[in-house]
Amino acid sequence: MIRAMRLLALAGTLAFLAAVGLTMVDIALRSFSSGTVKGAVDLGQLCVMAGAMLAIPYCFATDQNVAIDLFTDRMPRRVQLALRVFAALLGAAFLAGVFWFSLQQAMIEAAGGDRSQTIGIPMAWYWTPFLAGIGLSILATLAVALDLVRNGLPAARIEEASH
Repeated sequence: MIRAMRLLALAGTLAFLAAVGLTMVDIALRSFSSGTVKGAVDLGQLCVMAGAMLAIPYCFATDQNVAIDLFTDRMPRRVQLALRVFAALLGAAFLAGVFWFSLQQAMIEAAGGDRSQTIGIPMAWYWTPFLAGIGLSILATLAVALDLVRNGLPAARIEEASH
């Protein structure tokens, strides 16, 4: 699963690069002529949305979220493990709520035929990477929780392997 998430994150990076390239071409055209890239804002927003949402699941899959462990590092390993599993499950529950409510909004916009302002990109094109990224993040978070339950804390695994 981590390999697939890494490939998605790389695809997300390419989407960010496309947004940068598009912006650079638009700026260059404006500098040398009166031309612009039609829909540069719409396309740039789509690239940034896709880039972010394709990269975020990798963060969850590798358990690399920002954490403040000033107090938990001093707790017994079993308590640390329980807190990490609880945090992963709480994160999955939160993401499931985000997914559910976002899906409701996406369906409303799709039913209304909503489109972007400049070049009329269907809003479903924006919602699809968002929902996919959130859905994959839920799966990744649940996989991390399961891995923690099965194998314990990563640091504990390293210590056990060295003995």
